[in-house]
Amino acid sequence: MNEEQMTPGAYLQRRITERSRKVAKSNNAAGYVAMWPEAVKEVLAKFPNLSPTDKAALRGNVDGQIHSMGARTKQDFTAALQAVARVLGS
Repeated sequence: MNEEQMTPGAYLQRRITERSRKVAKSNNAAGYVAMWPEAVKEVLAKFPNLSPTDKAALRGNVDGQIHSMGARTKQDFTAALQAVARVLGS
């Protein structure tokens, strides 16, 4: 699927996948905290007319991923959750 045909969720997933690979290679755990809000900003830039419902779905998707990563790594990603909430204005 090329970028022009992507949904916001697919675009987000691509951005997260690319960012997590970079963070893993750098061995910088703090990079995981920053990658989600940065990816959400990129989604909002690419899809500037998202409805409130779409933004809520995006946030739910990201929150789920953050909680999953926290459970797998036994780390606290509260700062990432808060940053995503600020980016999405909720």
